[in-house]
Amino acid sequence: MKRFLILSVLIVFVTVSCASPSKVRWTKPDFRQDQFEKDRDDCIRAVKDDPEQKMTVEECLTKKGYESEPSSDKEKSKTAEIAKNVGAVMLVVVFVAVGVAALAALVLY
Repeated sequence: MKRFLILSVLIVFVTVSCASPSKVRWTKPDFRQDQFEKDRDDCIRAVKDDPEQKMTVEECLTKKGYESEPSSDKEKSKTAEIAKNVGAVMLVVVFVAVGVAALAALVLY
């Protein structure tokens, strides 16, 4: 039962970690999606290949002329609603897991 409880908590933790991704839009005067993807891949590779440079992917994209924009209010509210729902579900999962563990402890001992 202890393993079940640990597994339940681990599943909840992983779910919370993935629940609300932050979306950032990148713009540039002559923006083209295919060029942005190439530039982003180049920046990811540059950061991975030379960790000594202490530059992030975002800083690299900025050097290439891109500007970041926060996601729209509509997207933010949708993400907040999803996170709220996921949080409620996780709370129920934790209570059920604790209840099952307590019940099993009573029955088995």
